[in-house]
Amino acid sequence: MELGENESTKVYVCHQWIIPRLLDLQVNKSHHTSVQVIEEEVWRRPLIEYIEHGKLPEDPRQRTDIKRRAPRFIFYKGTLFRRSFEGLFLRCLDKEEARQMMEEAHSSSCGSHQSGPNLYFHIKGMGYYWATMVKDCMDHAKRCQAC
Repeated sequence: MELGENESTKVYVCHQWIIPRLLDLQVNKSHHTSVQVIEEEVWRRPLIEYIEHGKLPEDPRQRTDIKRRAPRFIFYKGTLFRRSFEGLFLRCLDKEEARQMMEEAHSSSCGSHQSGPNLYFHIKGMGYYWATMVKDCMDHAKRCQAC
């Protein structure tokens, strides 16, 4: 479609993600058992406790840190998300999920043995986050023997 000199049109641009659609799935709880391994939830647990229940750690330094970081996070249907600077919601991963994500993004069929910074941006672009993401991506790329 071409526009003449004095014609105009509105173009709607949608460039922000909202919480992924998969969270809207309903689970039949009568046939669902959930088992969660309690591990070193060092960085997620205090945020969830503060967002859900208003509980803060005893340590004053940690209290300040949690209060400062909490506005960037939301806890929705049992999953913690972090709002990126672009306005996207990134799903927060635990240590094991982060390890699997780095492995898949770096050396699986969809990976291309990227450097640490590129791996970080690739995973972030896929919609994931964890507290030590940059350092872990750098270390993972350095340990790759194929690279």
